[in-house]
Amino acid sequence: MAVTRARVEEYRRRAQECLELAPKISLERERALVFDIAQTWRRLAQQQEKLQPPLTEQPQQQQQQQAQPKDDDNKE
Repeated sequence: MAVTRARVEEYRRRAQECLELAPKISLERERALVFDIAQTWRRLAQQQEKLQPPLTEQPQQQQQQQAQPKDDDNKE
């Protein structure tokens, strides 16, 4: 899951770079293109966030796994 979080942060950083660059571009068509690229990076970040479970669910899953008795323990 850490890889997905790193991707989200990377995509957001790239979107921010585009947003900072766009106002410096004098040609309207190219400036609009850079804004579009920023929106694409943001969309990618949102899609990656949907692929990972919320951080609050991870500890619950681990606790449930630890609480379940193993079959080997009951056979003795």
